Amino acid sequence: MTDILIEVLPLALLDTLSVSTIAIPVWFLLMPRGLRIGYVFGYLFFVAIGYLFLGLLLLTVFSAVHDELRSALNSPAGDQAMSVAGVILLLIAVWYGLLRRERRGSGRLGRWREIAVGESATPRGLVIVAALAVLIEVATMFPYLAAIGRLGRSDLPWHLQAAVLAVYCLVMIAPAFVVTVARFIAKNLVRSPLRRLDGWLKRNARENTAWLIALAGFMLLSNTTLYDRIMNFVSSMT
Repeated sequence: MTDILIEVLPLALLDTLSVSTIAIPVWFLLMPRGLRIGYVFGYLFFVAIGYLFLGLLLLTVFSAVHDELRSALNSPAGDQAMSVAGVILLLIAVWYGLLRRERRGSGRLGRWREIAVGESATPRGLVIVAALAVLIEVATMFPYLAAIGRLGRSDLPWHLQAAVLAVYCLVMIAPAFVVTVARFIAKNLVRSPLRRLDGWLKRNARENTAWLIALAGFMLLSNTTLYDRIMNFVSSMT
């Protein structure tokens, strides 16, 4: 179990920089007035629970189709499918990082923040926002999906896989939890650092997401015959 933790916890540290686990909480904490900070803690709790539930579901499916999935991926059709998926992800990364235009929607986002942690916040609104954050982002959380795959390939019994996944989810939200505690204890002292952190996240979010998508594409492509052909071609040219 220790070996698995050593492998997956660095992935959890990468996921601490995701939108749902740090950018949204920081954005909540920068609310100019009427912040209900207890709802920020509630948001982090529901995000962790959401990822844990989703991870357990994926682990259950993975264990049920593990042998069939491995056979399918090792087949010529599976090799071609991974090649196509890898190339598509690389193209998406280029588009997202270099060509995609930003959309303006601060008014709508402001309303989401209000119903989640503002003066008119309700538990129902908070759960909806947390669920949307998880569902919208999970497709691009490649470290998390890689950790699920590594756990699924391990020899650990299911309950220990679940325990490792629970630790992973706690690590994901730990930095945001610490920042929220600091905001609760010393509101005026942390406002300026929060604004700087928010600015850094905004400036780098697009680039970081593009790199993660590209990494996933490369990981898929590197296990295919297309990748071998490309490397052989490059070697012959040198």
